[in-house]
Amino acid sequence: MGPFTFEPPTISGGSVGLRYRIGTELVFTERIEFPFDLPASPEVAQAVRVLHLVAGVSYYKCIAPATLVLPAITAAERSLVTALYDEGLREFAYRNGLEVPLPVHLLTPPDLTDPATIGLRGEGALVPIGGGKDSALVAALVPDGQLFAVNPVGAHVHLAAALGRPLLGVRRILDPQLRELVAAGAPNGHVPVTAITSAISVLTAVALGLRDVLMGIERSADEPSLVTENGVSVNHQFSKSWAAEQLLRAVFAPIGVQYLSLLRPLTELAIGAGVARRGLATEIVSCNRVFTVWNENTSSKQQRPCGECAKCLFTALMIAPSTTPEAIALQYGRALLDEPEHIEPVRELWSDEKPFDCVGERLETAAALVLLSRTTGWKDQAVVAGLAVEAQGLLTAAGVEASSFLSVGPVEVLPPDYRAAVAGLAPDMAAVPGLFGVVGPEPVSRAAR
Repeated sequence: MGPFTFEPPTISGGSVGLRYRIGTELVFTERIEFPFDLPASPEVAQAVRVLHLVAGVSYYKCIAPATLVLPAITAAERSLVTALYDEGLREFAYRNGLEVPLPVHLLTPPDLTDPATIGLRGEGALVPIGGGKDSALVAALVPDGQLFAVNPVGAHVHLAAALGRPLLGVRRILDPQLRELVAAGAPNGHVPVTAITSAISVLTAVALGLRDVLMGIERSADEPSLVTENGVSVNHQFSKSWAAEQLLRAVFAPIGVQYLSLLRPLTELAIGAGVARRGLATEIVSCNRVFTVWNENTSSKQQRPCGECAKCLFTALMIAPSTTPEAIALQYGRALLDEPEHIEPVRELWSDEKPFDCVGERLETAAALVLLSRTTGWKDQAVVAGLAVEAQGLLTAAGVEASSFLSVGPVEVLPPDYRAAVAGLAPDMAAVPGLFGVVGPEPVSRAAR
């Protein structure tokens, strides 16, 4: 079956229609619904074109690999499409027994001339939030940024309320035929959803006249989930990687929007320290089960973290060294790191094949356990006591110290306007008790944010 064809998108008021065709008959239409009319401008049209290219991964996976038939695109757009439809879908390919790397064959007219960058337009920033620790820290560092969410749910609303800020929402409505195809046995799996959210965010920023789109993506997203026997990396978080950010920047720059991750110089442990010191640890929901689209579960119904998935365990480990056992118990409704049955799932976070979830570097999981093992209140909890020696062995074998994950990397990758805010997180990291083996941290009051 095939090929996979990109049909012309449509714009009507505040509604964008993204059309795709498989073969000659099966046509999909995805809708993006804005709470305002989109202005008629070349920049909006350009942003819609990029969104159209990126969002197609959700439908293409039903027949991958297949030829992609596209309209004329720029060289920068060609590079982005090639990467997203291979590296962004490698987890999907690996888990469905397809070829890895996934071959990408583009059928297009000659490339368009890359448009000249028109320079940054407007002022102010759009801050996409996911309800979790990373975007919570970006929002805290940019207090005048417009909070934004695609398909907002309770976790988004709760975080915005905790920050005392209004939330702007946009709806992404998948074509219902997609669910029917999956139910009938079409291949299914993870897609590079961060790239899709990024493209919707840039289109929103263009429509609102905002200059920046500030993502909350850390350096840890670069580490692959696994490397195949043939030496090919498979990264669940590819669309959060530095390589993907650069590709996205290149296609968004001519539109006049500055796209970047504010947290690129930081590890997940460093972000955990920043979130905890601002009193936001109990306000976040870093659990993908909360945001499930099709399969409702307890977490999605209650909008609370499940406390069982790899992302919940990893997030608890990243925040715990900077806060108290009581705060983690409040966040998850239980003492997550004092349950012996979580020892093996935490060990899997540093295995050769990490869980396919938004978890960070293997060694920073080990670093978190070492820091906790030095901290009163944490060192006797079941997961910490059971894995601390093994964690220290991993760090020793790699020749790194736990403290190396609690520092600010080079801020020169950020625009000058934002460097001071990120560099200013250094005292939060220096205050982590496990660095010095002292008594556990004092609870941070909400007033300390």
